[in-house]
Amino acid sequence: MLGLFLCCSVLGKSKILISEGNRPLWQLILAAALYTAVVISLFIFVRNFEFTADAKRLRTAFDPLKIALLLLPTALAFSIVKDVLFDLDEKKYKEQYCLGRIKFGRWHDLPKIEYVSVFRQLKRNGDIVFEVNLWYERNKHFTIYEHKELEPVFSMGTSVSNSLNVRLLDATVPNNHKWLG
Repeated sequence: MLGLFLCCSVLGKSKILISEGNRPLWQLILAAALYTAVVISLFIFVRNFEFTADAKRLRTAFDPLKIALLLLPTALAFSIVKDVLFDLDEKKYKEQYCLGRIKFGRWHDLPKIEYVSVFRQLKRNGDIVFEVNLWYERNKHFTIYEHKELEPVFSMGTSVSNSLNVRLLDATVPNNHKWLG
């Protein structure tokens, strides 16, 4: 994710919203330019496409579509914001992805959370990311946030542990975890 965790809000007594906040202006401008290029590429594809037996002409007819399909994920990466909502009365949580006013996500049952951990994770490709995990039933967990930088992840972990009134485990240094709070 390119955005940073920005806020944790308590919405009433039992509802908590954790959000990356708004994207920086430069990311929104870049996303708008990429979306524009996607729409133009799709328009060119639809306008110029014709079925033909000539394989070379048919391959080149798909070039604008290929460009659109390559640009779309980049545009989404610069415009999607992740939120995590907790409804403590209903014992539910939702990871929500927002694209402007369009929101995607579904509610899941929230188990009894025992603690929150901030964890250093090595990916298969060799990259290192930091994760916020919610632990329940002694050894089960789910990840609610990950980022390449420690600061936003640690901030989210602290906010979540305070909001859920549970302890925070700092597991960012392998084999040297420590309890905070």
